[in-house]
Amino acid sequence: MSNKLVILIAFFVSTLTFAQTYSGTVQDAETNQLLSSVTVYFDGTTIGVITDLDGNFSITTQNTINAPLVISYIGYQTLIIDKKTLLNNPIIKLKPQTTDLEEIVLTDDDWSREKKIEYFKREFLGQSIHSKDCKIINLDNIRFRYSKVDQTMYAMADQPIVVINKYLGYKVEYNLVDFEIMFRTSAAGFDYVKEVFYSGTSVFTELNKKVKKRNLKNRSFVYKTSLLYFMRSLAASNLRENGFKLFKKEDEKSSDPLFETIQEAVFKTEKTEQNTTKVSFLDANKVVVSFDNLEQAFLLPNSEDKTFYIDSFGIHFPIDNVLFGGLFGQDRLVNMLPSDYNLQ
Repeated sequence: MSNKLVILIAFFVSTLTFAQTYSGTVQDAETNQLLSSVTVYFDGTTIGVITDLDGNFSITTQNTINAPLVISYIGYQTLIIDKKTLLNNPIIKLKPQTTDLEEIVLTDDDWSREKKIEYFKREFLGQSIHSKDCKIINLDNIRFRYSKVDQTMYAMADQPIVVINKYLGYKVEYNLVDFEIMFRTSAAGFDYVKEVFYSGTSVFTELNKKVKKRNLKNRSFVYKTSLLYFMRSLAASNLRENGFKLFKKEDEKSSDPLFETIQEAVFKTEKTEQNTTKVSFLDANKVVVSFDNLEQAFLLPNSEDKTFYIDSFGIHFPIDNVLFGGLFGQDRLVNMLPSDYNLQ
């Protein structure tokens, strides 16, 4: 057997073991009716399918993706499941959407809908100059309320929020789970945004059959300072080569300025049997990241063992084991790339 044939066989076997297919059938939980055109996707990626006329679907991806599988259909509650449950081709039942009791109008809500929409767009899409290239096409489906007592604005939606992002060239469907903007009043009497929290699942599709050059350029620019690129670089132990500089304090309790350090001095990385990377914070309780363009972000450990993991997509987990600030904490949908970006 020639060496070339051996290489081809090895590559083929490797490809087979690196891919996994998940399948199932989707039904109405009350009537057992088969549901067609249900969207099934890995959260935060472009990897998705829809069910056929018999409610069946089959989706293939790499073994080590840590993103949950999302099953979404208008009029039904969105279901988030572990991909492992699909290995035996199960029947999945979706529950019809129920009326949200939280729709009760609060008596202390004296904000206009227009005012709440402006705050929502600013904090959901982002404050970048490129946010003007993002448009929510179903704003009428989003409900808002403001509590004067809590100084908090809430947003709710029973179906995915659809965003056309012309800056990056994606259509994003975002299933909003929670959205809150906490305000505080300054000494001068002005309200300001103290904290923003939102969570949900998303799926990306290309806006154009052939991606425009400007979209490719914009994606590349956003990627170079993204958390996704940082995590991939950290797992590969090449942060410095990819333009990331790390800083820490000599003594966490002192007021001394930050000094530049190397990856091995603040992070320990280990490959696991599951083809993921285990990352441990060493002696630093806060690691500051600087980019070539001088923008900064920082990471904080948030677990007793100061560890987290990174899969082959660059997705970190458990999500609460590490906290972010600066640029990493400010990213919004306008700069959001799918987790499988650059892996095709």
